[in-house]
Amino acid sequence: MSEQKPRPRALIAIVIYKCFTIGLLICVAIGLFLTSKKYDDLFAFAEDYMTTGKREIIKSGLAQALSISTTKMQLGAIVALIYAAVNGLEAVGLWHQKAWATILVVGIVGLTIPVEIYEIVEKASAVKVGVFAINLAMFVYLLRHALEERSKKH
Repeated sequence: MSEQKPRPRALIAIVIYKCFTIGLLICVAIGLFLTSKKYDDLFAFAEDYMTTGKREIIKSGLAQALSISTTKMQLGAIVALIYAAVNGLEAVGLWHQKAWATILVVGIVGLTIPVEIYEIVEKASAVKVGVFAINLAMFVYLLRHALEERSKKH
């Protein structure tokens, strides 16, 4: 059995980020599934337990969120779970320092960079810029790492 190389700190940080992303995606999926099943209950909750001012804010937010069809919410939940599974696969592969995982992350993150740039140009926010910066740093680090590993083999 070959000995495992020590994990660079940047790689550990990427795996932690991937795990955080998995947690968020699972929460989103659960929220979408529950919301798609219970929006009448959510309106009743807002009606029963909120003060008038808060109730109107909650009702407005719920009305906006619930204008999405149940089918679309459930589809969104399924997509979030699939993306969480892909992130899990990436995290495990990166943790075990597999070349395929590096290629997978570089490919997926590389595909999302133009979309993230477009979203920032359309409507910038601190969160969008922060996520873009993290993804860009991760992309550059893993691409450089993959190219270095490839040059060592040739």
